[in-house]
This record gives sequence, C-alpha cells and structure tokens, in this order.
Amino acid sequence: MKKLQQGFTLIELMIVVAIIGILAAVALPAYQDYTTRSRVSEGLVIAAEAKTVVMDNAAAVNPAASAGLGGGYPTNASYGAVIAPCAGAVATCTQFLSDNAGTVGSPNVQDLTINTATGEVTLTYTTRISAVGANETLVLVPTANGAALAAGNRPIGTIVWTCHALGRTTGPVLPTVAATIPANVAPSECRG
Repeated sequence: MKKLQQGFTLIELMIVVAIIGILAAVALPAYQDYTTRSRVSEGLVIAAEAKTVVMDNAAAVNPAASAGLGGGYPTNASYGAVIAPCAGAVATCTQFLSDNAGTVGSPNVQDLTINTATGEVTLTYTTRISAVGANETLVLVPTANGAALAAGNRPIGTIVWTCHALGRTTGPVLPTVAATIPANVAPSECRG
C-alpha cells in the first residue's frame, strides 16, 4: 500500500503565523527599550569625568568663588566652541557634547551640566533617546554621610552617587533639578 505524503493544513499554518506574530509584538517593544537603555548608558560613561572633578573639588574644599564643585571641568558655550576650564563664581559648568539633534558630536548626549554648589550632574539627551523630543534628563546626586555636598565644605565620609530617572523618589538627597527620562529606558540603578 502506498501512503500519501501530507503537508500542513491551512489551519496549522495560520496558528504558527499567529504565534510568531504574538511573539514579535511582545519582543519588539522590549528590544526598543533595551536599545534606548544602551544609548542612555553612554551618558553614564561620559559622566565619569564629571564625577571625578566633583569628588576632587570636594576633597580640595574648592570655594564657590572658584567654580565650587565644578571647578576645572571643561566647558564650552555651544558644541564646537572653544573648550575652557570652568572657573569663577558661576552657578553651573556646562559642556555641550553635540548639536541639538545629535547629528554632530555625541548622537545620544546633548550636554552635561555640573551644579557648582551641590555637585549635582545633569545629563541632557538628544531626540534619539525619546520619541517625545530632546531634553530628557538624568540626574546624578552626590552625597557624603547621607548629606548633600556643599562647595567649600569638606565632605565627611565617602562620596556616594545616586542616579535619578523620572519617578525615583528615594535616596539620601533628592535632586534640585527634576529628572525627566522615563524609568523604562533608564539603567536599573536609576529607577526607583
């Protein structure tokens, strides 16, 4: 007897296609968040230099008249402008890392600002991070012994950094500038 070879039925094929569609619908948003989260992480790498400047100035008890906790950080007036160390009695020290669209310079981080009084580091991201638009921010807050740093005062204890994304309301000291980057695309240490 000859047995006829049979293939898949139309119903079986439709079930397989539906399962693949469901898996794709679940995986695509997760992949997009993962990709954006890796772009946000670039800012934390860039912030390493700023964190070192803040800790050095805190240890040296740099006064507010000499740019406080941001003294010496390389700054510029806009992307591509001459870079000069932050100096004088200024409220913030800002380094522009790209044009507003992220087409020149860093494609992900627009600028980094240090609050000279508290040492708070604010990263502002380009439109590549959020479909809503540019200017999403992530804030890094330094504390020592559970208290905020202050220019001209030596910190007591180890300096600890707390990262803040939108919705994080925990930490020894809350940021003076609100973080606006959504928690789903922020690194895990920035969520709360």
